[in-house]
Amino acid sequence: MSGLDFSWLLDPTYQQWLIQGVLQTLELAALSSLFAILIGLLGVYGLTLRCAWLDASIELFVEVFRNTPPLLQMLFFYFTLTQIGLTSLDPVTGLEVPLISAFMSAAVSLSLFGGALCIEAFRSGFDAVPKATLEAARSLGYSRWGLFRHVQVPIAARICLPPLTNVLTNLFKTTSQASVITVPELMYAAGQIYNDTFRTLEVMLFILVVYVVLVSLVVWAISLLQRALSYPGYGA
Repeated sequence: MSGLDFSWLLDPTYQQWLIQGVLQTLELAALSSLFAILIGLLGVYGLTLRCAWLDASIELFVEVFRNTPPLLQMLFFYFTLTQIGLTSLDPVTGLEVPLISAFMSAAVSLSLFGGALCIEAFRSGFDAVPKATLEAARSLGYSRWGLFRHVQVPIAARICLPPLTNVLTNLFKTTSQASVITVPELMYAAGQIYNDTFRTLEVMLFILVVYVVLVSLVVWAISLLQRALSYPGYGA
């Protein structure tokens, strides 16, 4: 361990790659997390409608995207869609390029993967809402959407924040797989650096620390939110 050399961190080019990688990772994580939460809310709202074909469709969506590797999903969106003709012409090179960029392919696949997990996380919170509370809201004249928005979501959100934390941190870490389809995020930058410097151990140690810091900040932010939203009996 005494032979570790981190002098490459002083190189402006590598610094730029790392900064760009961190920003791209944060952008990809934020975008996919936002859409995953929206998909989760829409999915669990669909389940409250008690429509047989809609329930079956949502269950199928959850099983497909929860039970397949996100890397496979990224590769499918990036390469398979190109194979079936979804391409555009690059005006500079004149070559055919994927219609959906590598970043968007990663964002879509992570959003769908995270959305499937969020549906399950939200479902646990919605199932925990007391039936007496729902019946009281119905007796006051709440519509189905009003019941969902004003009663179920506020209570369920507090209950499902802990499992939702696991989903979002898992989604954040899974962004590293986007390097396989050449998204210039943190792991992609790490690969470029250790291929240049042959300092694989040092680069990986540094990237490990960066991920620990970034994911810890996400967990800390969600814990602050949980503390702010908690009230006796829910989320305390």
